[in-house]
Amino acid sequence: MLEAVGVLNVDIDRHGAVKSVNWTRAPKHVPHVMQEIERLVKAAAPYPVPQNLSQVTYTDVWLWHKSGKFQLDTLTEGQD
Repeated sequence: MLEAVGVLNVDIDRHGAVKSVNWTRAPKHVPHVMQEIERLVKAAAPYPVPQNLSQVTYTDVWLWHKSGKFQLDTLTEGQD
């Protein structure tokens, strides 16, 4: 059972650092999950450097299980 589904935009600067994290669908009912997702996003830096851009924004959907395990929707294969 999923505890939370969150959607966020991550702005990456020209050096691959996280410039900002903006929630488009925040799981406000579980603030500890929001904090952990933001921590994980920032800890994963540096990201690949945007080529010929001063920054890039990527959007991802986080599927968060009650156990603390998670999956990024962009990495799922979908269901049959």
